This record gives sequence, structure tokens and C-alpha cells, in this order.
Amino acid sequence: MNMRENQGSRKRKGSATLEFITIIPLVFFMCLVVWQFFVAGMAVMETQSLVKEGVRLTASSGKPEKEEARGKKVFPNTEDYHLSSYEVKIKDGQVIAKAKTEIDIVFLPGSSSVSFETKAKSPVIN
Repeated sequence: MNMRENQGSRKRKGSATLEFITIIPLVFFMCLVVWQFFVAGMAVMETQSLVKEGVRLTASSGKPEKEEARGKKVFPNTEDYHLSSYEVKIKDGQVIAKAKTEIDIVFLPGSSSVSFETKAKSPVIN
């Protein structure tokens, strides 16, 4: 009986190593996907924050051109995402701010990107 157990363990001797080597690429790609979600989340939060702050500042100052310049200057353009357009205008007593951010695909550098657009409105404060 003991001899049969030894023969069975010899056949399975490298199976743990093989399973480990098979799992490594899956773990790597899972880490890339998690990082992509993190980058996308940061881009969305930065864009929404920019638009909300832009509407608030323009509603109190009444100067959309100044806010557009400020917003383009302060937005953090990283290597993973960047602000592609930012527009602030006053129309019918409402401040409207629109922004579009391009988010690069982390695991496909140089390929197409995903865009995120958001806008916010607020009444002008006189």
C-alpha cells in the first residue's frame, strides 16, 4: 500500500508549480484591471470636482472666461488621464459648466482612450 502512495505522489510532484505558473498571468491581469478602475475613478472625481467648483465660482463672480482659464490650469493632467475640453458659460441666468476628460487604457498604452463628460448648472448670484 505504501508503495502505491509513493507512485501517486511522484506523478503529482510538479503539479503545484504548474498551477502556480498558470495563476501568475491571471493575477497580473487582475491587478491591471483594478488599477484601471482606480485611474478611471480618480479621473471622474477630478472632473466632477472641477465642474462643481467652476459653477460655484462663476455663479458668485460672473466671469466665465476667468473660470475657464483657471480650471484648465488647475486640472491635474497625468499620464493616465487629461482634460480635453472645459467650457463655462452663463445662459438665461444659469451658469453651465461642461468638461470632458480622456482616460487612457492602462494596459494598452498608445491605443484609444475612454472619455468621460459631465456638466453642472447653478443660478447666477447677484
